[in-house]
Amino acid sequence: LRGTTIFEGLSDADLLQIAGYSEQRALAKDEILFEEGQPVTGFYVVLKGLIKAYRVDEAGREQVIHLIPKGQSFAEPAVAGLPGYPAHARALEKSEVVQIRGPEFLAHLKVNSELALRMLSSLSRHLHELVSTIESYRLQDAEKRLLHWLLHRCPGDGGPVTIRLLTSKGVLASELGTRPETLSRLFSKLRKAGLLKVQGRNLILSDRDGLRRLFEDSLRAGSGGEGM
Repeated sequence: LRGTTIFEGLSDADLLQIAGYSEQRALAKDEILFEEGQPVTGFYVVLKGLIKAYRVDEAGREQVIHLIPKGQSFAEPAVAGLPGYPAHARALEKSEVVQIRGPEFLAHLKVNSELALRMLSSLSRHLHELVSTIESYRLQDAEKRLLHWLLHRCPGDGGPVTIRLLTSKGVLASELGTRPETLSRLFSKLRKAGLLKVQGRNLILSDRDGLRRLFEDSLRAGSGGEGM
């Protein structure tokens, strides 16, 4: 727990108390952790592997909401007052998680102001991620969504930035609401424009200003594109 974002720096006494109402669980690849609407029992921290949070539309298609890597927590908003989990969660690879039981954790928050502040910070991070996801949904084509995704991960100015993909390009395509072949064509287009290099799972952005201009020009043009 000490190595996770939400609990990093907490005292040994607090960590021992949290561990007392927590349970470790191993997940096989593609194993479901919980389903949308399932009663909330607690939130989770990823110790190993990668978890996908997603929803399924009426046509049975998955829409990735968020990918949760090692060291990150998820489902805290559900513990804060939702009757059921708002999405499905599944292991994309062999993983290990810790479940922190909701009732005991909420009771702990009432007597520990530092832990309460950490919870607020975590909820703020989730809200920021949700706003970014909603902004991406509003974009009408795959190119705009990809550019938005890239720029969201390299704020500010400066030299080249390397983004390490947590999973396959196929999962990224699902996250962006498009097909893998469409994503490959978009990567090729950005490579030819000198804006992006792909080295395995590393995306190297050599010209953030150029990416930003391309994104802003595409928004102004309002041109259609292949979204699915």
